[in-house]
Amino acid sequence: MQGKAEECWIELCEQAAVEHDANKLLKLIQEIDRLLREKEERMHNAKDSRTRRPLNCLADRGLRQSTGSS
Repeated sequence: MQGKAEECWIELCEQAAVEHDANKLLKLIQEIDRLLREKEERMHNAKDSRTRRPLNCLADRGLRQSTGSS
């Protein structure tokens, strides 16, 4: 579906480039903006999921296993 969304905003840009009616142009630009914001959010979320470290629950709670050498 992302491919279709990408094709859609490109098509909308092509329409906006030749649109002479101000109201239609504004609607096209608003839709392009919406689609690009959604894409930016998806990219941001994907980046966050790649950079998160797996949690070490024991260490995070201060319950690290002791090695016996204090």
